[in-house]
Amino acid sequence: MATALALGPLTSLVGCVGDLDSGPASPRGFECTTGCTELAASTSRFPRLSHDQWEETVRDLLRLPATSDLSSTFPPDAPRGLFDNDGAELSVSGDLRTEYQRAAERLAEQVATDPAALMRILPSDLPASPDAARARGFLEGFGERAYRRPLSSAELDTYAALFARGPELYPDDDPFVAGVRLSLEAMLQSPHFVYRAELGAASGNEPIALTRHELASRLSYALWGTMPDDDLFEAVASGALDDAEGLDVEVSRMLDDARAEAMLVRYHEQLLSVGRYEDVTRSATLFPEFTSAVPAAMADEVRLFVREVYAEDGGVRDLFTSRFTYANAPLAAIYDLPGVSGDAMQRVSLEGTDRAGLLTMAGFLSINASSTDSDPIHRGVFVNHRILCAPLPAPPMMVPPLPPEDMSMPRTLRERITLHTGAGTCGASCHGTMINPVGFAFEHFDAVGSSRDRERNGLAIDAADAYSFQGQSRSYDGAVELSAIVAEQRMTHACYADHLLQFVHGRASVESDEGLLHHVTTASLRERASLRELVRILVTSSAFAQRSATELDELPGLEME
Repeated sequence: MATALALGPLTSLVGCVGDLDSGPASPRGFECTTGCTELAASTSRFPRLSHDQWEETVRDLLRLPATSDLSSTFPPDAPRGLFDNDGAELSVSGDLRTEYQRAAERLAEQVATDPAALMRILPSDLPASPDAARARGFLEGFGERAYRRPLSSAELDTYAALFARGPELYPDDDPFVAGVRLSLEAMLQSPHFVYRAELGAASGNEPIALTRHELASRLSYALWGTMPDDDLFEAVASGALDDAEGLDVEVSRMLDDARAEAMLVRYHEQLLSVGRYEDVTRSATLFPEFTSAVPAAMADEVRLFVREVYAEDGGVRDLFTSRFTYANAPLAAIYDLPGVSGDAMQRVSLEGTDRAGLLTMAGFLSINASSTDSDPIHRGVFVNHRILCAPLPAPPMMVPPLPPEDMSMPRTLRERITLHTGAGTCGASCHGTMINPVGFAFEHFDAVGSSRDRERNGLAIDAADAYSFQGQSRSYDGAVELSAIVAEQRMTHACYADHLLQFVHGRASVESDEGLLHHVTTASLRERASLRELVRILVTSSAFAQRSATELDELPGLEME
């Protein structure tokens, strides 16, 4: 039975949230290094769950064996930034509200009509009778998990009244089951489920500490992309998150979980645009080795490589200099690696080859190439933007395309690009000094990422150049030498820290993040901190456990009626 449940806008329901916890969480976390401070950023107090977070949360809330895939019909969120979990950019449109309702009804029916599934979500201490006490016990236990905080007395009364109406709407079900079903429909459509309220415990001070439940929720979505588990709820109840030692113990447990590794992989997938790999196609005549199996293998290569770097406590340097990767037979054909057979991905050594780290992988090289040849310009732009965070100016309007090759006077692609954008042209300032020098380092790799010494016209490749890293010019010959230099630059570590903060904190970086970013960058560059440690610094910082008093009070796009 389709039921649109109007529980009112979130802003009318959250007045008592600050009183729900026994006290605010105020962990000291990592202290900022000398000369900087950690400040709470001004962002939305109501980050909406991304579609992936919704899927993972529904699975864990209902204790399902797998994700539902119901979000596949949700209207896609318009891409507004590098990462898909920026809560300030996510809202609920009319179409999405309808999809939330449809999904809630299907999930409620699925769980309520399956005795085993229903049993999994019932609180272990649920009373056997009377019916009113049993209903309230369910609402208290399940409601805390659904809202990621205890329900207020008023909310419990509202849901108890709704629970009692279950038999009216589902007369063929057991009365208790009918009440559960209707309650599930309501909670899964509630703004308190769809959004994560981060109001803090009002104290009159700036910044405002998040409550224990809010901190636990922020931790779980930062590290796992889903709701808190039972152990994290227990840590909230015991007050373990109230001090630095207890917080660190819980963060260590969460970082040991496979979900933390999966989240870091997802960060790199979005940072490196791995989602674009599946769209890469090439001519079978020009590139017979690029079969239909290669795009999936390229994506798996990145995932497995990052997983190993994380598992082995590797750091940012290892992402660019490691002399190993993962490949199967289709990808090994691209890399000309002997001894690799079958479709299963396997760890392979890159010693003695012209490859090392992420920037020599076929995926990066292929999405930054044309259908027939390499593309030094896009490769250079990608590295400047995503790896170095170099301040490239916006391209001018109506940029003329690269002239076609003059077969009467053969030139390398590098020579043609230099004539078109190098010294003496309008592109000299950005192309000639920033984009082209980086892009040319990858010229030993063709449009599918295979190694080459010559272009198809027979002319020799020149991959040597120089780039000014924050005023210091460094020379290199080829991608491996460039990657080694990139791995040692402060701007590389600062760029990685900034992107990681955006992903872990689920928001854009702002000026008040300068102190925290300085800390993370220094730990990565000077102390060779692992990727795991960088994440730990971000989630145990004082800024992570606080919000600014100037954060947004409104909840844009909320249409939950």
